[in-house]
Amino acid sequence: MRKVLLLISMLLVAVPLLAAGGIDYDRFFTHEALRIDLHHTGTAGMEVFALDELVEEPHWAGNPSTLIDTMNLGGYLFRAYDLETNALIFSRGYCTIFGEWVTTDEALEGVHRTFHETIRMPYPRKPVQVRIDRRDRRNIFKNVYDLVVDPEDYHIRRDTRYRFFRVRRLKENGPPHHKVDLVIIGDGYRQDQAHKLRKDTKRFIKNFFNTEPFKSRTGDFNVTLIETISEDTGVDNPRAGSYKSNLLGLSFNSLDIDRYMITKSNKIIRDIAGNVPYDQIIILANGEKYGGGGIFKLYSTSISDNEFDAYIFVHEFGHAFAGLGDEYYSSEVTYNDMYPRGVEPWEPNITALLDTTSVKWGDLIAPDTPVPTPDDSTYNDVVGCFEGAGYSAKGLYRPYRDCRMFSKSLVDFCPVCRRAIERMIDFYTQ
Repeated sequence: MRKVLLLISMLLVAVPLLAAGGIDYDRFFTHEALRIDLHHTGTAGMEVFALDELVEEPHWAGNPSTLIDTMNLGGYLFRAYDLETNALIFSRGYCTIFGEWVTTDEALEGVHRTFHETIRMPYPRKPVQVRIDRRDRRNIFKNVYDLVVDPEDYHIRRDTRYRFFRVRRLKENGPPHHKVDLVIIGDGYRQDQAHKLRKDTKRFIKNFFNTEPFKSRTGDFNVTLIETISEDTGVDNPRAGSYKSNLLGLSFNSLDIDRYMITKSNKIIRDIAGNVPYDQIIILANGEKYGGGGIFKLYSTSISDNEFDAYIFVHEFGHAFAGLGDEYYSSEVTYNDMYPRGVEPWEPNITALLDTTSVKWGDLIAPDTPVPTPDDSTYNDVVGCFEGAGYSAKGLYRPYRDCRMFSKSLVDFCPVCRRAIERMIDFYTQ
C-alpha cells in the first residue's frame, strides 16, 4: 500500500510539470547552457558514444516555454530527465555527420571513423540523466547512449575561449529567449579581409530576409557576426590538392561529395559560438567554388563568391534549421539507401506515399488534385505529390514541382517547406 501511495504522489508531482502550461523553467534550469561534447565512433551497423568534455557556457538562448521537442524531426533524439523525479524536462531532435557517413561505401565496407559532436541544453540546477536515441531503419527510436550529469561536478569546464574575436550585433529585435538567434562565423578570411567578411555577411543577410518566410518574420530574428580570422584565404579543396590553414577546417569533398563543404572541427566552432547567445550556427566560407552544406541542428555552410551563393545560403539553412530534406534526385551523391524503401521519411517535405489517403501535407492538397500528381505544367502552382525526391527518381515524392529545396535557383520555398520553417520559428519565439 505504501508503494502505491508513493507512486501516486510521484505522479501528482510530475503531471503539473508536463501539463499544457509546460515545465517550470526556473525550477530546473539556470540561464547558462550545458554543452556535452561527445566522440561518435563506429561503422555501418555499429556506433559508440564516448564523453569528451562537459562545458558550462554563459548563454542559453532557447525558448523557456518550449523545452520539450514535439516535432519528431531528426535522426537522433536527445532527452534529459530530472534524476530525482525522473521527469522529462528537456528534449531535442537533431542530426549528425556520423548519421550521414554511415550510409557511404566506406562505412558499409567496415571502415571505422570518429566524429566530434555536441548536444546542448539549459544548465540544470540538479543532476540529470541524459539519454540519446537513434532511429533504426524503420524510423523507430532506440537508445544508444546514457549519461548522468551532476551540475556541481568540478570537471565541468567553465572558461570562455576565443573571446578576442570581435562581435557585431547585426540585427537585434529583442531578448534571445523569444527570438531565433543566428550566429554567423567566417572561415578562410585573413585579418586584412575582415572588412570582406562584414560585407559578405551583410549581403547574405539582406538576401535572406528578402526570402519568404523570413521576410515576413524578420522581427523574430536576432543576428550576430563573430569576426573570426584565419591564416589563409579560402577552404580546403582535396580534389585539387589545395589545403588551407583556416580556423574552422571547412573542406570541399566532405563524405567524398565534391560540392559538399562541411567541417569536423566541431569543438572550435562551439567554443567560438558559445561567446554569444545562439540557436543556429551559420558558417560563411571565403571562396568562389560552388559548395555548401547543412545538417539539422548542427550548422549550415555557404561559399561567399559563387554565382549561386544566394541560393546555397538559404537552401542549406533550410536543412539545418527546419530539417528539410533535399528534393532533387539527379545530382550525384555518395549515400547508399539514405531512405529505406517502405519507410516514411521523417523530413517534413518528403514522403514515400505509403498511403495515398493520408499524406503528411494532405491538408494542403486540393480535393481535385490527383495523388500521385503528374509532373507537368498543369500543376505548376499546386501542392501535390510529385515523384522524385531525396536523391531518388522513383519511390519518393516532393510536395511541389519546384522549390528552393529542389532546384538550384532563387525560387521561393513551397507552401509545405514554408510551413515547416514557420513552425520552427514559432517553436523558438512563441
